[in-house]
Amino acid sequence: MLSLAAIEQFRTIAASRRPLLIATDLDGTLSPIAAHAAEARVPAPALAVLDRLAQVARVAVITGRDLNTARRLVPCEGVVVIGSHGLETTFESDLLPGVDRVRLGAALERVEQKVVSAVPSAYLHVERKAISTAFHFRQTPELEHQLRKALENLPEELRLREGRMVLEVLPNAQGGKDLALTALARAFKVKSILAMGDDRTDIAMFRAGLALEPEGIQVLLAGVAGGSETPPEIAELSHVLLRSTDEALEALETVARAMGV
Repeated sequence: MLSLAAIEQFRTIAASRRPLLIATDLDGTLSPIAAHAAEARVPAPALAVLDRLAQVARVAVITGRDLNTARRLVPCEGVVVIGSHGLETTFESDLLPGVDRVRLGAALERVEQKVVSAVPSAYLHVERKAISTAFHFRQTPELEHQLRKALENLPEELRLREGRMVLEVLPNAQGGKDLALTALARAFKVKSILAMGDDRTDIAMFRAGLALEPEGIQVLLAGVAGGSETPPEIAELSHVLLRSTDEALEALETVARAMGV
């Protein structure tokens, strides 16, 4: 349950200057972390509140999931979805890069073959996305060292990104949730932002939000705690630290009610 102080902060951002941008991560924020990525689901109440909020604010989901998967998980017509850590979007922005999918697909295939050869059991934990490949070790944490070693010396067109019990190989393009948030703020000329996240990749998004404050944009950062997996920077940067995805839903409900939807 939210504290009275947290409720007041969410009511304050709801009453801030508009347009308000509500930008949220997906896994670990909207939906509980699942044992396997394919098992994750966004609860129906969370989808419902996103639909309501989209009537009165700009709502965006910024996720490491590929765009098609994220759209299936968040089938809300009024919600902007940005996938693959800012490399796939449903809106136009000069800040976000394009990707050569043919060349990228071949490069990812070579990396996957290298990893599976070096770590035979890793094939059980490979998630091939539209423009990246994630190697999950949540169920077998003892694989982490072997995976890291196999993923050393990536070709220059690829880079490694770390998440909660996952190592992801993606294009070495200037993307990221920080650029995604900035692009959204520019595209929609927002006056206030509520950003929510829980993972290492959300740290950059939070910092980008704070960097917009000198422009007169009011910013509220809400981190979602996930135990020892939560990077300490999430708590350090957050104005409000939520204890679960249930509290994240309660926060969104608080904003929705304060905005009259």
